[in-house]
Amino acid sequence: MEQYRLLAECLLPARMLDWFDLKTVRVEKKGDTQVIHLYLDENEQKPDDGEDLRPNGFTRESVFHDFPIRGQEVLLHVRRRRWLDADGHNVMTECNLIQESTRCSTELADF
Repeated sequence: MEQYRLLAECLLPARMLDWFDLKTVRVEKKGDTQVIHLYLDENEQKPDDGEDLRPNGFTRESVFHDFPIRGQEVLLHVRRRRWLDADGHNVMTECNLIQESTRCSTELADF
């Protein structure tokens, strides 16, 4: 399994697998080309000083473009983890791997 993780680390934005687990890969035929769909769920790292936090599911999936792989469009389907604090408020980790305003990975937006 280590070789698959290494391959995923080479293809995904830098440090993406530090924060997210790759759950599924799906390839969709789109005309003469293909679209690669990568499904990622945020892992169970609690936000800083979050000892009192308990899991509260995931956000709705957000879809972002990333660099093409061998000329094929790549879409990242990302679900962020939510946590509940002692007061019942939702808390999420700080993660800057996705550029929300552009709907692209930060690396692609910087390019």
